[in-house]
Amino acid sequence: MQNFITYAIVTTALLYAAWLFMPAAARRWLIACLLNVVPASQRARLERLQNDTGDVGCSSCKGCETDPKPNSIAKPIRLHRR
Repeated sequence: MQNFITYAIVTTALLYAAWLFMPAAARRWLIACLLNVVPASQRARLERLQNDTGDVGCSSCKGCETDPKPNSIAKPIRLHRR
């Protein structure tokens, strides 16, 4: 029984990793194939995944240099050589 649970966890992790690293075209093709097989309750979720373009644009992580700098009161310290 423990082996079965371990195999299930490893298989699930493998499928999740394969899904994450799968190219977008292959992912859309796989979703199109699954639309004919899954029950109607899951079709809306798959259609949402299929229509997701996966833009690489900003996701508001505030990490890129194009974001406006926050107004800060602190001024940088300038060191001068003598």
